This record gives sequence, structure tokens and C-alpha cells, in this order.
Amino acid sequence: MKLSAFALDYDGTIAQHGQFDAEVRQAIGEVRRRGIVVALVTGRRLADLRQATSDLACFDVIVGENGAVLEFPASGRHTLLSHPPPAAFLDALRARGVAFAVGESVVEAAADAAPQLLDAIRALELPLTLAFNRGRAMVLPPAVAKSTGLRQALAALRVSLHNTIGIGDAENDHDLLDVCEAGAAVEWGSPALCAVADDVIRGTPVRAVADYLRRVAR
Repeated sequence: MKLSAFALDYDGTIAQHGQFDAEVRQAIGEVRRRGIVVALVTGRRLADLRQATSDLACFDVIVGENGAVLEFPASGRHTLLSHPPPAAFLDALRARGVAFAVGESVVEAAADAAPQLLDAIRALELPLTLAFNRGRAMVLPPAVAKSTGLRQALAALRVSLHNTIGIGDAENDHDLLDVCEAGAAVEWGSPALCAVADDVIRGTPVRAVADYLRRVAR
């Protein structure tokens, strides 16, 4: 495979406790100087991501909200690939006492609120799906996933998925690794993801990802 792009998850992959690792940031700069595209593909809302790390210019593109939102830092171009959550759904969650956060498309809550989320979806007969990211649950329109957002992001950058390596750590990264030509999981992440990945990144969290980027990009 001729490597043209990396697609990186954020939390647990290149960040610990929400903090973007400085060594990984430096490695990303090095591989980009080699002409390799770096996409950040995360379940986070962009406003939340900006609070965690103010500088996102080290990425060519950000795929946010688990595939619902694209942002290109160099140009400032911002695209919503889906639609906002229905107001009736948000009202139903409030009535059920569910604590949640709302993005441009995603509704996010604690994973243990899944029964109430599903109950509201079923009661209102809404075309919404539920995805998990470790301790969080995300409600999104159908056919929205990291893979769908990444596909559109790379198409805009004229880069092929067949020249892309995806790297992740959790259950919402399965389809990210599947859509890329090769997928790597971090050993400190989900055992289920490690079991199906093409490669497992071993070493010190999350610094081992920096070593992996440099090694593969040579």
C-alpha cells in the first residue's frame, strides 16, 4: 500500500484524559511534512474538542460527532453532513430526567442512560440510532458513522481510503478501521477492537502512537 493518509481517533488514541499528547502532535507535523494527510476522526463535538485543545491546525480535516460534521482548519470550511436532532426527542429526554449534551447532530449521554434513550426513540418512532464510545452513548441519524464522514473528508482532499491507515481504541472505531485499507488498534483500548485490527500498537499510552506514525511513514 502507498500510504497517503492517517485517520486518527482522539480520546484514548492520541489523547489521555482529554489532553492531546505533545509527542503525538509533533509526530503528526512530521508525517504531514512528508505529504501525508492526517484526519482527526472523533465522536466529540467540535466545541468540546476546542475546549480540550485550542490548536486543531495540525490536522488536514476534522471529522466530528462520529461522522456528522466536517471541518477543514486551513480554510475554515465547515460542513454538517446530517441534520439536527428533533426537538421532540430532546424534550422527551428532559421529561425522563436524562442528562445530555447536544451537538450539531449528535445527542450524547452517559452509556447507562441507553434504556431511556431507546425508550424515547421508540416512543416517538424516530429514525435514530444508538452508538457507544466506552462510557458514553451517542444518538445519531441513520447511516452516520466515522466511516461515512471520513469517506467524504478524504474525497474532498482527493485521497483514497485504499491509501489510508485508521487508528482507534474503542467500539465506535470498528467501522473506521473497516473502511480504511489497514486498521490499527491501541493495545490499551478495547480488546474486541484489537482482535479484529490488522495491527496492534503496543507500548506506553499514548506515546506509542507517535512512534507508530513515524515508523509507518518512513
